[in-house]
Amino acid sequence: MGRLADRAPLRGGALWLQDMGTLVLAQDRAGGRLCWTADGDPNDAAADPEAVVVPITYADAPVGEMRLVLDRKPDGAAPEAPILHDVARQCGYLAKRYEVRRWAERRFGRPLMMVGMSPALRELDAFLEQAAHSALPVLLTGEFGTEKAQLAAAIHGCGPRRDGPFVQVNGADPAGTPADWFARAAGGTLLLSGVDEMTPALQGQIVQHMPSQLGQWLDAPGGWTLSANGVSNGMANGTGGPRVIASTTVDLRRLAEDGRFSRPLLAELDFLCATVPPLRDRPTDIEPLVLAALERHGGRADETRTDELIALCKAYSWPENLFELERVIARLAVMTGGRPIRHGDVRRHAPWMVGGAMPAEPESDIHPVGHPKVAPLSPPVPAPADHWVHCALTRDQDALARLHGGLRKALVFLGERFADPITLDELSRQAHVSPSHLSYLFRTELQTSFKGLLGRIRIHKAQELLAACRRLPITEVAMSVGYGDLSHFEKSFRRLVGQSPREYRRNLSGAAAHG
Repeated sequence: MGRLADRAPLRGGALWLQDMGTLVLAQDRAGGRLCWTADGDPNDAAADPEAVVVPITYADAPVGEMRLVLDRKPDGAAPEAPILHDVARQCGYLAKRYEVRRWAERRFGRPLMMVGMSPALRELDAFLEQAAHSALPVLLTGEFGTEKAQLAAAIHGCGPRRDGPFVQVNGADPAGTPADWFARAAGGTLLLSGVDEMTPALQGQIVQHMPSQLGQWLDAPGGWTLSANGVSNGMANGTGGPRVIASTTVDLRRLAEDGRFSRPLLAELDFLCATVPPLRDRPTDIEPLVLAALERHGGRADETRTDELIALCKAYSWPENLFELERVIARLAVMTGGRPIRHGDVRRHAPWMVGGAMPAEPESDIHPVGHPKVAPLSPPVPAPADHWVHCALTRDQDALARLHGGLRKALVFLGERFADPITLDELSRQAHVSPSHLSYLFRTELQTSFKGLLGRIRIHKAQELLAACRRLPITEVAMSVGYGDLSHFEKSFRRLVGQSPREYRRNLSGAAAHG
């Protein structure tokens, strides 16, 4: 309503939302004043006969209405209708979010709720509105720590199956068999969390338990049948088969193209698709997410929030997304004891967030009474690419410990498997982060690319082989370190070492002879 007051000439009005109450807007000379009234009637707040009534709907069902008293334009015309209907649409999304929050608290014992009003999150609201009332399979893609499970629960909670079971299976360590999962989820929703991490055998079994929306097979497993429009899974005994939602952190299409994911399964899942954006692409959502996390963990957001905290949170990239934000804010809320959270608190309890974003504070900075002041950890210092080659090959624990966990796993994998044909997708699976985020980590923390570092590791190992095995043919050296193309190996070697492999070997022999 406050935004509406900025966009349209309001003299008064009221917003009524089902099961939530009425928000009354009364403007005076000082501006707008917003206040909630429990179980109010919008007619009382906007009794003006010229009030404009704008219905608020969600999935074509009424969930509230706005009654607005608007100043007329000089020509007597009312303000543009698109503004009013856009605000009503956003109100409908918010009303549904709170409804899902209450439902999740009853169902799962925790108040799941999407937080923020960024354009990317509003797109997810629109996707949810349409997807919830279909029975087609859903495929959710997003980096580690994004709200994929929350969105899956919301799809279930907003649809006609909300009173049915919601069964979540961990793809990395699934318990039971696909037959068990589908039986337990009958009449509800089956969430395959991390479906890309399931073994090929499990992927094949899942396909066998899904009625084909595409006619890949004609017998419907388990007695389930498809309606004429292909979206209803009714069973002969009256129990509905489960709706399937799958989530992944990687591009399943690329995995399928490389033969590392079941094409038949992807074909049956790839109907309704959404990508949950990472936090770094949603800067306007950071502050409301921080405030919500503070409230969840015992802190009064209005007392603990500071501009310093919000600025640091907005400047940080949140590589583990909402999971990391929740941990960090919970830690800060507990360790600061309910007082305002300052820059020094973040530096002390989450030093990796500070880096060079803001100058260090003076030594007089507040610290807990009775505890010695702890020297802050310095942020990772940019190092030459050859340093990271050494770290990858020797597993330098001190150096690797300062890196993001996913990047640390990637370097260890490269150090062990450098001679294999490694793709960014495969490396991201080993690191448990998305390919795009892993590329981002290589650029920001190592100042190089994945391919650049892999090439340096291979050439470094080639130098070791040339020095240790003087009679080993150059072709075998190239193949031993992962190069199938001799020409490519020689060009890469010359670019990084400054001479060809043969020249390098001759110089080593000459130095040994003179030694």
